[in-house]
Amino acid sequence: MIQKSITYVSALLALAGFARAQDAAADQVAEGKKNYMMICIACHQPTGMGLPAVFPPLTKSPYVNGSPERFASIILKGNAGPFTVDGKPFNQIMPGQEAVLTDEKIAAVMTFVRANFGNTSGPVTAAVVAAARKKYADRKTPWAQAELDAWKDDAPAK
Repeated sequence: MIQKSITYVSALLALAGFARAQDAAADQVAEGKKNYMMICIACHQPTGMGLPAVFPPLTKSPYVNGSPERFASIILKGNAGPFTVDGKPFNQIMPGQEAVLTDEKIAAVMTFVRANFGNTSGPVTAAVVAAARKKYADRKTPWAQAELDAWKDDAPAK
Protein backbone atom coordinates (compact mmCIF):
# COMPACT_ATOMS: atom_id res chain seq x y z
CA MET A 1 0.00 0.00 0.00
CA ILE A 2 2.78 2.43 0.87
CA GLN A 3 4.60 1.62 -2.37
CA LYS A 4 1.43 2.41 -4.39
CA SER A 5 1.09 5.73 -2.57
CA ILE A 6 4.71 6.62 -3.27
CA THR A 7 4.27 5.72 -6.93
CA TYR A 8 1.07 7.77 -7.13
CA VAL A 9 2.71 10.80 -5.47
CA SER A 10 5.73 10.48 -7.78
CA ALA A 11 3.44 10.42 -10.80
CA LEU A 12 1.60 13.53 -9.56
CA LEU A 13 4.88 15.35 -9.00
CA ALA A 14 6.07 14.41 -12.49
CA LEU A 15 2.81 15.71 -13.97
CA ALA A 16 3.11 18.94 -11.98
CA GLY A 17 6.66 19.40 -13.29
CA PHE A 18 5.47 18.75 -16.84
CA ALA A 19 2.65 21.28 -16.40
CA ARG A 20 5.11 23.90 -15.12
CA ALA A 21 7.38 23.26 -18.10
CA GLN A 22 4.41 23.59 -20.46
CA ASP A 23 3.40 26.87 -18.79
CA ALA A 24 6.98 28.18 -19.06
CA ALA A 25 7.11 27.29 -22.76
CA ALA A 26 3.74 28.98 -23.37
CA ASP A 27 4.99 32.08 -21.52
CA GLN A 28 8.16 32.13 -23.64
CA VAL A 29 6.14 31.86 -26.88
CA ALA A 30 3.83 34.69 -25.73
CA GLU A 31 6.85 36.87 -24.88
CA GLY A 32 8.42 36.00 -28.21
CA LYS A 33 5.27 36.94 -30.09
CA LYS A 34 5.12 40.29 -28.29
CA ASN A 35 8.73 41.08 -29.21
CA TYR A 36 8.32 39.81 -32.78
CA MET A 37 5.32 42.10 -33.23
CA MET A 38 7.37 45.09 -32.03
CA ILE A 39 10.68 44.42 -33.78
CA CYS A 40 10.49 41.87 -36.58
CA ILE A 41 7.03 42.47 -38.04
CA ALA A 42 7.96 45.40 -40.28
CA CYS A 43 10.30 43.29 -42.38
CA HIS A 44 9.12 39.71 -41.91
CA GLN A 45 5.41 40.65 -41.75
CA PRO A 46 2.66 39.30 -39.44
CA THR A 47 2.58 36.07 -41.45
CA GLY A 48 6.35 35.48 -41.44
CA MET A 49 6.27 35.59 -45.25
CA GLY A 50 8.60 38.60 -45.54
CA LEU A 51 8.46 40.96 -48.50
CA PRO A 52 9.21 39.61 -52.00
CA ALA A 53 12.73 40.41 -53.23
CA VAL A 54 13.44 42.44 -50.09
CA PHE A 55 13.05 40.47 -46.83
CA PRO A 56 13.05 36.67 -46.82
CA PRO A 57 10.31 34.53 -45.32
CA LEU A 58 10.68 32.81 -41.98
CA THR A 59 8.22 30.12 -43.06
CA LYS A 60 9.77 26.67 -43.15
CA SER A 61 13.19 28.31 -43.25
CA PRO A 62 16.34 26.22 -42.83
CA TYR A 63 17.87 29.18 -40.95
CA VAL A 64 14.97 29.15 -38.47
CA ASN A 65 14.65 25.37 -38.15
CA GLY A 66 18.32 24.48 -38.31
CA SER A 67 21.02 25.13 -35.74
CA PRO A 68 19.76 27.29 -32.85
CA GLU A 69 23.29 28.71 -32.53
CA ARG A 70 23.22 29.81 -36.18
CA PHE A 71 19.74 31.35 -35.83
CA ALA A 72 20.80 33.19 -32.65
CA SER A 73 23.95 34.42 -34.40
CA ILE A 74 21.89 35.80 -37.29
CA ILE A 75 19.71 37.78 -34.88
CA LEU A 76 22.71 38.97 -32.88
CA LYS A 77 24.94 40.07 -35.78
CA GLY A 78 22.44 40.44 -38.62
CA ASN A 79 22.98 39.39 -42.21
CA ALA A 80 23.63 41.06 -45.53
CA GLY A 81 22.38 40.03 -48.95
CA PRO A 82 22.28 38.84 -51.52
CA PHE A 83 20.40 35.80 -50.24
CA THR A 84 18.44 33.11 -52.00
CA VAL A 85 15.69 31.47 -49.98
CA ASP A 86 13.37 28.86 -51.47
CA GLY A 87 14.78 29.71 -54.91
CA LYS A 88 13.89 33.40 -54.61
CA PRO A 89 16.46 36.23 -54.42
CA PHE A 90 16.57 38.75 -51.57
CA ASN A 91 19.01 41.59 -51.21
CA GLN A 92 18.69 43.61 -48.05
CA ILE A 93 20.49 44.04 -44.76
CA MET A 94 19.11 42.74 -41.49
CA PRO A 95 20.64 44.78 -38.67
CA GLY A 96 22.03 42.87 -35.72
CA GLN A 97 20.03 43.08 -32.52
CA GLU A 98 22.79 42.33 -30.00
CA ALA A 99 22.83 45.87 -28.58
CA VAL A 100 19.03 46.07 -28.37
CA LEU A 101 17.75 42.69 -27.18
CA THR A 102 18.63 40.59 -24.16
CA ASP A 103 19.43 36.90 -24.48
CA GLU A 104 16.01 36.11 -22.98
CA LYS A 105 14.17 38.25 -25.53
CA ILE A 106 16.09 36.77 -28.44
CA ALA A 107 15.43 33.23 -27.17
CA ALA A 108 11.74 34.07 -26.82
CA VAL A 109 11.53 35.47 -30.37
CA MET A 110 13.37 32.43 -31.70
CA THR A 111 11.03 30.09 -29.83
CA PHE A 112 7.97 31.93 -31.18
CA VAL A 113 9.24 31.87 -34.77
CA ARG A 114 10.35 28.21 -34.54
CA ALA A 115 6.83 27.27 -33.37
CA ASN A 116 4.89 29.35 -35.93
CA PHE A 117 4.69 30.21 -39.63
CA GLY A 118 4.71 26.54 -40.60
CA ASN A 119 7.81 25.84 -38.49
CA THR A 120 7.77 22.99 -36.00
CA SER A 121 11.12 23.27 -34.21
CA GLY A 122 11.59 23.26 -30.47
CA PRO A 123 12.20 26.07 -28.02
CA VAL A 124 15.51 27.85 -27.51
CA THR A 125 16.99 28.82 -24.17
CA ALA A 126 18.67 32.08 -23.25
CA ALA A 127 21.81 30.02 -22.54
CA VAL A 128 22.07 29.14 -26.27
CA VAL A 129 21.86 32.83 -27.17
CA ALA A 130 24.35 33.81 -24.45
CA ALA A 131 26.83 31.23 -25.73
CA ALA A 132 26.50 32.52 -29.31
CA ARG A 133 26.85 36.12 -28.09
CA LYS A 134 30.06 35.22 -26.26
CA LYS A 135 31.44 33.07 -29.09
CA TYR A 136 31.00 35.82 -31.69
CA ALA A 137 31.59 38.85 -29.47
CA ASP A 138 34.52 40.02 -31.63
CA ARG A 139 32.63 39.77 -34.93
CA LYS A 140 31.82 43.23 -36.29
CA THR A 141 30.13 42.36 -39.59
CA PRO A 142 26.80 40.78 -40.50
CA TRP A 143 26.70 37.20 -41.80
CA ALA A 144 26.71 36.40 -45.51
CA GLN A 145 24.67 33.52 -46.91
CA ALA A 146 27.76 31.48 -47.83
CA GLU A 147 28.91 31.58 -44.20
CA LEU A 148 25.49 30.59 -42.91
CA ASP A 149 25.10 27.80 -45.44
CA ALA A 150 28.52 26.38 -44.47
CA TRP A 151 27.62 26.45 -40.76
CA LYS A 152 28.47 23.41 -38.71
CA ASP A 153 26.71 23.02 -35.36
CA ASP A 154 28.90 24.17 -32.51
CA ALA A 155 31.66 25.20 -34.93
CA PRO A 156 32.34 28.75 -36.07
CA ALA A 157 31.44 29.64 -39.61
CA LYS A 158 34.39 30.59 -41.80
